[in-house]
Amino acid sequence: MNWMLAPALLAAALMVFVGISAAVKPSALSLVGVSTVSPLGTSEIRAVFGGMFIALGLACIITREPVVFAVVASAWFGDFLVRLVAVFVDRVSAREALTVLVTAALMGSALLSGYWLA
Repeated sequence: MNWMLAPALLAAALMVFVGISAAVKPSALSLVGVSTVSPLGTSEIRAVFGGMFIALGLACIITREPVVFAVVASAWFGDFLVRLVAVFVDRVSAREALTVLVTAALMGSALLSGYWLA
């Protein structure tokens, strides 16, 4: 294994872990402030945080292709930008904002390292 890929693969594995957790038990995301009020909301958590995180994480782990790492990293950076705007629009508390922004930036950066190092 190329140890230089470790940060990217670790981020991808974390995505798979969160995805499995969300798919199996959507209420687990209440730990980070995500909750549902309807069956459709529960289904959205399973699909987006579950299915998509599992698929994207596994795509990185299985293919180890630079372009796959770059695409998944781009999704995290897009998440970062939208969250940055949402901090002001939705008036997210400073502590919560810092947590989600740092998480998105770190995940995007770790995955992008797979693009440069794969």
